[in-house]
Amino acid sequence: MTKKTILLILFLSALTRYEFFISAQENEHRNLFLESKFQYGFIWQHKPSLEEIIGGNIKVFDVSIGKQTYGEKYWEQLYRYPSYGFGYYYADLGNQEELGQVNALFAYVDIPIFKRNKHLLSYRISSGLAYLNQGNLAIGSHLNIYFDLALNYRYRLSEHLDLINGFGATHFSNGAIEMPNLGVNLFSYRLGLQYRLKTPVREFVKHELPEIKKKNNISILLATGVKEKRPEGGISYHVASFSADYLRLLSLKHKIGLGFDAFFDESLFETMNPDSSLNISTTDIMRYGMHLAFEAELNKIMLIIHIGTYIHAQYKEDGSVYQKVGIRYLISKNFYANISLKTSKGVADYTEFGIGYRLYWK
Repeated sequence: MTKKTILLILFLSALTRYEFFISAQENEHRNLFLESKFQYGFIWQHKPSLEEIIGGNIKVFDVSIGKQTYGEKYWEQLYRYPSYGFGYYYADLGNQEELGQVNALFAYVDIPIFKRNKHLLSYRISSGLAYLNQGNLAIGSHLNIYFDLALNYRYRLSEHLDLINGFGATHFSNGAIEMPNLGVNLFSYRLGLQYRLKTPVREFVKHELPEIKKKNNISILLATGVKEKRPEGGISYHVASFSADYLRLLSLKHKIGLGFDAFFDESLFETMNPDSSLNISTTDIMRYGMHLAFEAELNKIMLIIHIGTYIHAQYKEDGSVYQKVGIRYLISKNFYANISLKTSKGVADYTEFGIGYRLYWK
Protein backbone atom coordinates (compact mmCIF):
# COMPACT_ATOMS: atom_id res chain seq x y z
CA MET A 1 0.00 0.00 0.00
CA THR A 2 1.46 3.32 -1.06
CA LYS A 3 2.15 6.26 1.26
CA LYS A 4 -0.44 8.38 -0.57
CA THR A 5 -3.08 5.70 0.03
CA ILE A 6 -2.25 5.48 3.73
CA LEU A 7 -2.35 9.28 4.13
CA LEU A 8 -5.74 9.50 2.38
CA ILE A 9 -7.30 6.83 4.61
CA LEU A 10 -5.82 8.41 7.75
CA PHE A 11 -7.14 11.83 6.63
CA LEU A 12 -10.68 10.49 6.18
CA SER A 13 -10.44 8.73 9.56
CA ALA A 14 -9.25 11.91 11.29
CA LEU A 15 -12.05 13.92 9.64
CA THR A 16 -14.66 11.46 10.90
CA ARG A 17 -13.28 11.62 14.44
CA TYR A 18 -13.13 15.44 14.34
CA GLU A 19 -16.80 15.67 13.39
CA PHE A 20 -17.64 13.10 16.08
CA PHE A 21 -16.05 15.15 18.87
CA ILE A 22 -17.42 18.47 17.61
CA SER A 23 -20.90 16.97 17.47
CA ALA A 24 -20.50 15.58 20.99
CA GLN A 25 -19.33 18.90 22.38
CA GLU A 26 -22.23 20.79 20.81
CA ASN A 27 -24.72 18.45 22.48
CA GLU A 28 -25.39 19.51 26.06
CA HIS A 29 -25.99 15.97 27.27
CA ARG A 30 -23.48 14.33 24.90
CA ASN A 31 -25.03 10.82 25.21
CA LEU A 32 -21.64 9.13 25.01
CA PHE A 33 -21.04 5.50 25.93
CA LEU A 34 -18.18 3.01 26.23
CA GLU A 35 -18.45 -0.50 24.83
CA SER A 36 -16.26 -3.57 25.11
CA LYS A 37 -16.73 -7.09 23.74
CA PHE A 38 -14.99 -10.46 23.67
CA GLN A 39 -15.33 -12.54 20.50
CA TYR A 40 -14.73 -16.25 19.97
CA GLY A 41 -14.92 -17.95 16.59
CA PHE A 42 -13.13 -19.46 13.60
CA ILE A 43 -11.48 -18.62 10.28
CA TRP A 44 -13.46 -19.65 7.21
CA GLN A 45 -11.41 -21.86 4.88
CA HIS A 46 -12.74 -20.36 1.63
CA LYS A 47 -9.75 -21.66 -0.37
CA PRO A 48 -8.24 -25.20 -0.09
CA SER A 49 -4.73 -23.72 0.21
CA LEU A 50 -5.64 -22.07 3.52
CA GLU A 51 -5.95 -25.43 5.30
CA GLU A 52 -2.22 -25.55 6.09
CA ILE A 53 -2.20 -22.20 7.94
CA ILE A 54 -5.52 -22.25 9.81
CA GLY A 55 -4.91 -23.24 13.43
CA GLY A 56 -7.25 -23.12 16.41
CA ASN A 57 -10.17 -20.87 17.22
CA ILE A 58 -9.76 -17.10 17.10
CA LYS A 59 -10.01 -14.86 20.16
CA VAL A 60 -10.86 -11.19 19.78
CA PHE A 61 -11.13 -8.16 22.06
CA ASP A 62 -12.52 -4.80 20.99
CA VAL A 63 -13.26 -1.53 22.77
CA SER A 64 -15.04 1.53 21.39
CA ILE A 65 -16.56 4.88 22.27
CA GLY A 66 -19.87 5.90 20.73
CA LYS A 67 -22.61 8.50 20.63
CA GLN A 68 -26.35 7.89 20.58
CA THR A 69 -28.30 10.05 18.13
CA TYR A 70 -31.67 11.57 19.04
CA GLY A 71 -32.87 13.14 15.82
CA GLU A 72 -30.93 16.40 15.67
CA LYS A 73 -30.84 15.79 11.90
CA TYR A 74 -33.57 14.10 9.90
CA TRP A 75 -31.28 11.30 8.64
CA GLU A 76 -31.07 10.03 12.23
CA GLN A 77 -34.84 9.51 12.21
CA LEU A 78 -34.66 7.78 8.82
CA TYR A 79 -32.30 5.16 10.28
CA ARG A 80 -34.25 4.75 13.55
CA TYR A 81 -31.81 6.81 15.64
CA PRO A 82 -28.51 4.93 15.20
CA SER A 83 -25.37 5.24 17.30
CA TYR A 84 -21.90 5.74 15.86
CA GLY A 85 -18.29 6.02 16.98
CA PHE A 86 -14.83 4.52 16.64
CA GLY A 87 -12.71 1.91 18.41
CA TYR A 88 -9.78 -0.50 18.65
CA TYR A 89 -9.77 -4.20 17.66
CA TYR A 90 -7.28 -6.96 18.59
CA ALA A 91 -7.40 -10.57 17.39
CA ASP A 92 -5.31 -13.69 17.97
CA LEU A 93 -5.79 -15.65 14.73
CA GLY A 94 -5.02 -19.04 16.24
CA ASN A 95 -1.66 -19.73 14.53
CA GLN A 96 1.17 -17.56 15.85
CA GLU A 97 3.75 -18.64 13.26
CA GLU A 98 1.60 -18.31 10.11
CA LEU A 99 -1.17 -15.84 10.93
CA GLY A 100 -0.10 -14.03 14.10
CA GLN A 101 -2.21 -11.17 15.48
CA VAL A 102 -4.28 -8.30 14.10
CA ASN A 103 -4.55 -4.75 15.46
CA ALA A 104 -7.13 -2.44 13.88
CA LEU A 105 -8.63 1.02 14.26
CA PHE A 106 -12.18 1.41 12.97
CA ALA A 107 -15.23 3.66 12.69
CA TYR A 108 -18.73 2.19 12.94
CA VAL A 109 -22.45 2.86 12.78
CA ASP A 110 -25.01 0.76 14.69
CA ILE A 111 -28.52 0.87 13.16
CA PRO A 112 -31.58 -0.38 15.10
CA ILE A 113 -33.89 -2.97 13.54
CA PHE A 114 -36.29 -3.45 16.46
CA LYS A 115 -36.55 -1.66 19.80
CA ARG A 116 -38.98 -2.21 22.67
CA ASN A 117 -38.61 -1.44 26.36
CA LYS A 118 -35.30 -3.02 27.46
CA HIS A 119 -34.66 -4.87 24.19
CA LEU A 120 -32.79 -3.66 21.10
CA LEU A 121 -31.90 -5.61 17.95
CA SER A 122 -29.51 -3.84 15.56
CA TYR A 123 -26.96 -4.34 12.80
CA ARG A 124 -23.51 -2.76 13.00
CA ILE A 125 -21.19 -1.89 10.11
CA SER A 126 -17.52 -1.20 10.91
CA SER A 127 -14.60 -0.30 8.66
CA GLY A 128 -11.02 0.83 9.15
CA LEU A 129 -7.33 -0.03 8.89
CA ALA A 130 -5.78 -3.24 10.21
CA TYR A 131 -2.15 -4.26 10.80
CA LEU A 132 -1.33 -7.98 10.51
CA ASN A 133 2.04 -8.76 12.06
CA GLN A 134 2.58 -11.86 9.87
CA GLY A 135 2.61 -11.95 6.07
CA ASN A 136 1.27 -15.30 4.81
CA LEU A 137 -0.18 -17.11 1.79
CA ALA A 138 -3.59 -15.54 2.48
CA ILE A 139 -2.44 -11.90 2.69
CA GLY A 140 0.96 -10.62 1.59
CA SER A 141 0.79 -7.17 3.18
CA HIS A 142 0.92 -6.01 6.79
CA LEU A 143 -1.43 -3.04 6.27
CA ASN A 144 -4.96 -4.02 5.23
CA ILE A 145 -8.56 -2.93 5.11
CA TYR A 146 -10.76 -4.05 8.02
CA PHE A 147 -14.51 -4.63 7.49
CA ASP A 148 -17.01 -6.08 9.96
CA LEU A 149 -20.75 -6.75 9.81
CA ALA A 150 -22.59 -7.85 12.97
CA LEU A 151 -26.08 -8.53 14.26
CA ASN A 152 -26.35 -7.49 17.93
CA TYR A 153 -28.97 -7.91 20.64
CA ARG A 154 -28.79 -5.55 23.63
CA TYR A 155 -30.63 -5.97 26.92
CA ARG A 156 -30.78 -3.07 29.37
CA LEU A 157 -29.55 -4.16 32.79
CA SER A 158 -29.75 -0.71 34.42
CA GLU A 159 -29.87 3.00 33.61
CA HIS A 160 -26.22 2.94 32.62
CA LEU A 161 -25.49 -0.66 31.60
CA ASP A 162 -26.49 -2.93 28.68
CA LEU A 163 -25.59 -6.58 28.02
CA ILE A 164 -24.60 -7.30 24.39
CA ASN A 165 -24.91 -10.61 22.53
CA GLY A 166 -24.08 -10.84 18.85
CA PHE A 167 -22.81 -12.74 15.83
CA GLY A 168 -20.75 -11.31 13.02
CA ALA A 169 -18.30 -11.69 10.16
CA THR A 170 -14.96 -9.88 9.79
CA HIS A 171 -12.89 -9.51 6.61
CA PHE A 172 -9.26 -8.45 6.09
CA SER A 173 -7.69 -7.80 2.68
CA ASN A 174 -5.51 -5.30 0.82
CA GLY A 175 -7.63 -4.99 -2.31
CA ALA A 176 -4.98 -6.57 -4.58
CA ILE A 177 -2.49 -3.76 -3.89
CA GLU A 178 -0.06 -6.50 -2.91
CA MET A 179 -0.16 -10.24 -3.59
CA PRO A 180 -1.20 -12.70 -2.29
CA ASN A 181 -4.65 -11.37 -1.44
CA LEU A 182 -6.95 -14.30 -0.75
CA GLY A 183 -8.21 -12.45 2.32
CA VAL A 184 -8.93 -13.64 5.85
CA ASN A 185 -12.57 -14.11 6.89
CA LEU A 186 -13.61 -14.61 10.51
CA PHE A 187 -16.96 -15.65 11.98
CA SER A 188 -17.50 -15.10 15.68
CA TYR A 189 -19.91 -14.91 18.62
CA ARG A 190 -19.67 -11.65 20.62
CA LEU A 191 -20.41 -11.01 24.30
CA GLY A 192 -19.92 -7.62 25.92
CA LEU A 193 -21.15 -4.63 27.88
CA GLN A 194 -22.11 -1.06 27.03
CA TYR A 195 -21.76 1.60 29.71
CA ARG A 196 -23.44 4.99 29.24
CA LEU A 197 -21.41 7.84 30.72
CA LYS A 198 -24.55 9.89 31.41
CA THR A 199 -28.14 8.80 31.73
CA PRO A 200 -29.98 9.78 28.52
CA VAL A 201 -32.48 12.53 29.27
CA ARG A 202 -33.56 13.54 25.78
CA GLU A 203 -36.66 12.47 23.91
CA PHE A 204 -36.29 11.24 20.35
CA VAL A 205 -37.08 14.04 17.91
CA LYS A 206 -39.49 13.34 15.05
CA HIS A 207 -39.07 15.63 12.06
CA GLU A 208 -41.46 16.43 9.30
CA LEU A 209 -39.37 14.86 6.58
CA PRO A 210 -38.51 17.04 3.58
CA GLU A 211 -40.25 16.48 0.27
CA ILE A 212 -38.08 15.03 -2.48
CA LYS A 213 -38.16 17.67 -5.19
CA LYS A 214 -35.12 16.66 -7.21
CA LYS A 215 -35.26 12.92 -7.90
CA ASN A 216 -32.74 12.70 -10.76
CA ASN A 217 -29.03 12.51 -10.06
CA ILE A 218 -25.98 12.43 -12.35
CA SER A 219 -22.74 11.26 -10.70
CA ILE A 220 -19.29 11.39 -12.33
CA LEU A 221 -16.16 9.79 -10.85
CA LEU A 222 -12.46 9.74 -11.75
CA ALA A 223 -10.45 7.17 -9.79
CA THR A 224 -7.00 5.59 -9.73
CA GLY A 225 -5.01 2.94 -7.88
CA VAL A 226 -2.31 0.26 -8.10
CA LYS A 227 -2.39 -3.54 -8.25
CA GLU A 228 -0.14 -6.59 -8.39
CA LYS A 229 -0.63 -9.49 -10.74
CA ARG A 230 -0.98 -13.10 -9.73
CA PRO A 231 1.29 -14.78 -8.83
CA GLU A 232 2.91 -12.22 -6.57
CA GLY A 233 6.00 -10.72 -8.14
CA GLY A 234 6.51 -7.40 -6.46
CA ILE A 235 5.64 -5.41 -9.62
CA SER A 236 2.92 -2.79 -9.24
CA TYR A 237 0.76 -1.63 -12.13
CA HIS A 238 -1.24 1.55 -12.51
CA VAL A 239 -5.04 1.34 -12.88
CA ALA A 240 -7.60 4.07 -13.51
CA SER A 241 -11.31 4.34 -14.23
CA PHE A 242 -14.03 6.76 -15.26
CA SER A 243 -17.67 6.27 -14.25
CA ALA A 244 -20.84 8.16 -15.11
CA ASP A 245 -24.13 7.20 -13.41
CA TYR A 246 -27.75 8.21 -13.77
CA LEU A 247 -29.51 7.61 -10.45
CA ARG A 248 -33.16 7.94 -9.43
CA LEU A 249 -34.08 8.64 -5.81
CA LEU A 250 -36.46 6.02 -4.42
CA SER A 251 -36.48 7.66 -0.99
CA LEU A 252 -34.39 9.98 1.18
CA LYS A 253 -32.13 6.96 1.81
CA HIS A 254 -31.88 4.98 -1.42
CA LYS A 255 -31.12 5.45 -5.13
CA ILE A 256 -30.98 3.04 -8.05
CA GLY A 257 -29.79 3.59 -11.59
CA LEU A 258 -27.59 2.76 -14.58
CA GLY A 259 -24.00 3.68 -15.30
CA PHE A 260 -21.12 3.57 -17.77
CA ASP A 261 -17.51 2.58 -16.97
CA ALA A 262 -14.18 2.94 -18.74
CA PHE A 263 -11.23 0.97 -17.29
CA PHE A 264 -7.47 1.31 -17.83
CA ASP A 265 -5.37 -1.55 -16.41
CA GLU A 266 -1.65 -1.34 -17.11
CA SER A 267 -1.11 -5.00 -16.16
CA LEU A 268 -3.01 -6.08 -19.30
CA PHE A 269 -0.03 -5.05 -21.45
CA GLU A 270 1.85 -8.02 -19.98
CA THR A 271 -1.16 -10.31 -19.55
CA MET A 272 -2.29 -9.98 -23.18
CA ASN A 273 1.26 -9.95 -24.57
CA PRO A 274 3.55 -11.99 -22.24
CA ASP A 275 6.36 -12.44 -24.80
CA SER A 276 6.18 -8.86 -26.20
CA SER A 277 5.62 -10.20 -29.71
CA LEU A 278 2.50 -8.12 -30.39
CA ASN A 279 2.15 -4.40 -30.90
CA ILE A 280 -0.44 -3.71 -28.17
CA SER A 281 -1.54 -0.14 -27.59
CA THR A 282 -3.50 1.60 -24.84
CA THR A 283 -6.62 1.32 -27.00
CA ASP A 284 -6.29 -2.48 -26.95
CA ILE A 285 -6.27 -2.76 -23.16
CA MET A 286 -9.12 -0.31 -22.53
CA ARG A 287 -12.34 -1.97 -21.35
CA TYR A 288 -15.82 -0.42 -21.31
CA GLY A 289 -18.88 -1.58 -19.43
CA MET A 290 -22.43 -0.85 -18.25
CA HIS A 291 -23.61 -1.42 -14.71
CA LEU A 292 -26.64 -1.43 -12.43
CA ALA A 293 -26.12 0.88 -9.45
CA PHE A 294 -27.51 0.94 -5.92
CA GLU A 295 -26.67 3.67 -3.39
CA ALA A 296 -27.60 4.12 0.27
CA GLU A 297 -26.96 7.52 1.87
CA LEU A 298 -26.35 7.98 5.58
CA ASN A 299 -25.67 11.62 6.46
CA LYS A 300 -22.47 12.46 4.49
CA ILE A 301 -21.59 8.81 3.77
CA MET A 302 -22.79 6.90 0.71
CA LEU A 303 -22.51 3.11 0.36
CA ILE A 304 -22.46 1.95 -3.27
CA ILE A 305 -22.87 -1.39 -5.06
CA HIS A 306 -22.38 -1.76 -8.83
CA ILE A 307 -22.91 -4.93 -10.88
CA GLY A 308 -21.72 -4.56 -14.47
CA THR A 309 -20.80 -6.33 -17.68
CA TYR A 310 -18.24 -5.40 -20.33
CA ILE A 311 -19.73 -4.09 -23.57
CA HIS A 312 -16.32 -3.78 -25.25
CA ALA A 313 -13.16 -5.58 -24.08
CA GLN A 314 -10.47 -7.53 -25.90
CA TYR A 315 -9.55 -9.26 -22.64
CA LYS A 316 -12.28 -11.14 -20.75
CA GLU A 317 -10.34 -14.04 -19.22
CA ASP A 318 -11.22 -12.73 -15.74
CA GLY A 319 -14.91 -12.85 -16.63
CA SER A 320 -17.40 -10.66 -18.45
CA VAL A 321 -19.14 -9.57 -15.23
CA TYR A 322 -17.60 -7.27 -12.62
CA GLN A 323 -18.68 -5.74 -9.33
CA LYS A 324 -17.82 -2.63 -7.34
CA VAL A 325 -18.48 -1.97 -3.67
CA GLY A 326 -17.39 1.24 -2.01
CA ILE A 327 -17.80 4.16 0.33
CA ARG A 328 -18.18 7.80 -0.69
CA TYR A 329 -17.85 10.78 1.63
CA LEU A 330 -19.50 14.10 0.79
CA ILE A 331 -16.87 16.85 0.93
CA SER A 332 -19.49 19.43 -0.08
CA LYS A 333 -23.00 19.41 -1.54
CA ASN A 334 -21.68 18.29 -4.93
CA PHE A 335 -18.15 16.87 -4.48
CA TYR A 336 -17.30 13.54 -2.82
CA ALA A 337 -14.25 11.36 -2.07
CA ASN A 338 -14.42 7.71 -3.12
CA ILE A 339 -12.84 4.43 -1.97
CA SER A 340 -14.05 1.32 -3.79
CA LEU A 341 -13.07 -2.26 -4.58
CA LYS A 342 -13.49 -3.78 -8.05
CA THR A 343 -13.93 -7.56 -8.17
CA SER A 344 -14.35 -10.21 -10.86
CA LYS A 345 -15.49 -13.80 -10.26
CA GLY A 346 -15.59 -13.01 -6.54
CA VAL A 347 -11.86 -12.14 -6.49
CA ALA A 348 -10.48 -8.66 -5.74
CA ASP A 349 -9.09 -6.96 -8.84
CA TYR A 350 -7.95 -3.66 -7.32
CA THR A 351 -8.79 -0.87 -4.89
CA GLU A 352 -9.31 2.61 -6.31
CA PHE A 353 -9.40 6.11 -4.83
CA GLY A 354 -11.00 9.07 -6.52
CA ILE A 355 -12.94 12.33 -6.55
CA GLY A 356 -16.47 12.63 -7.88
CA TYR A 357 -19.14 15.20 -8.65
CA ARG A 358 -22.91 14.81 -8.40
CA LEU A 359 -25.73 17.00 -9.71
CA TYR A 360 -29.49 16.90 -8.96
CA TRP A 361 -32.43 18.14 -11.02
CA LYS A 362 -36.19 17.66 -11.11
